[in-house]
Amino acid sequence: MLNRIINLAHKEFIQLARDRAMLVFILIGPILELLLLVQSSGDGISNLTAVVVDQDRSQISRQIGTAIDNTEELRVIGYLDSPDQLAAWLDEGRATLAVILPPNLEADLAVGAPQVQLIADGANTFAGATALNAAAGAINTWVARRSDGRVPGLAAIDLRTQVRYNPTLNTRPVSVAAQLGFIIYQVVLMVSALGLARERELGTLEQVLVTPFRRIELLAGKAMPALILATIHFVIMSAIVVGGYGVSVRGSFPLLLALTLLFIAAEACWGLIISTVSRTQQQAVLLVFVLILIDISFSGYMVPIDRMPPVMQALSFIFPLQHYLLIVRGVMLRGSDLAALLPQALALIGLVIGGGIVAVISVHNRLD
Repeated sequence: MLNRIINLAHKEFIQLARDRAMLVFILIGPILELLLLVQSSGDGISNLTAVVVDQDRSQISRQIGTAIDNTEELRVIGYLDSPDQLAAWLDEGRATLAVILPPNLEADLAVGAPQVQLIADGANTFAGATALNAAAGAINTWVARRSDGRVPGLAAIDLRTQVRYNPTLNTRPVSVAAQLGFIIYQVVLMVSALGLARERELGTLEQVLVTPFRRIELLAGKAMPALILATIHFVIMSAIVVGGYGVSVRGSFPLLLALTLLFIAAEACWGLIISTVSRTQQQAVLLVFVLILIDISFSGYMVPIDRMPPVMQALSFIFPLQHYLLIVRGVMLRGSDLAALLPQALALIGLVIGGGIVAVISVHNRLD
């Protein structure tokens, strides 16, 4: 049985090698996608443009402007005399943030709390929120240093903060973990979905069916190339992420690899189901893209699961990508062990068994 499966898998690799365009897409495409996505995610938002309306023209107003300009997130590109000049800067998108320093700022600061206005461009919500937080933090830090922590009439407050797993709040590790899972998902789904569809389109499916293969052996042989290629891609891209971009794996890499194999097997079952119902490779590819859109919606890749309606939350459990994103983020970012990830591991095992049964039934109904 094993020898027959290996021979069929060898035949699949030969057919993949003959289709040079598909081979280049499968081998090089995922790595290029990872490099581009990681590069675009960056270490966070920086150098957002800001303008300062300095109506005080004092030493203190210049210090506040300098404090804002010294942040990594903001870069002051202009000093204006009046708020009336702001419209052109914000409407044309030349500035993400405007800081309005009122007249008599230095005098009012000595006797009270003058109002400093921050105006952000909300067209890009993430950039606008980042600019507001950076400017507020810079001004509050400057005030705290100037007053040396002593505010008349108020008791001193000792604030101590702690951020676990990602102390610098760097967005790259979080995005890279999701991108790694999503790219592996694409590879295994695409390769497994083309197996039987290619045979049907080339007219060789009948020859395969008359060979002494049981249906489960046929499915295993068609799934093996997807398993091998996706595993190789996972190892290569993990090395790129860790060695090239410095994103460490806090947990056990063997555990992550083992759970990745479960995820690949579950997605291969989805691909085989698509392959059995597709008459051409083009139809299989289109169905793969439709499934990807659905899977992204239900996986938490774009919208957190807990923000979905209850019905959609229940449906999300049948999609392997939802469980794998929790696994890869847990192992890479939190250092989670098998006990912490046991619910996701059991869910993937159940999806492998259920998907395999559906794939076998689909083969019997469509090919017999």
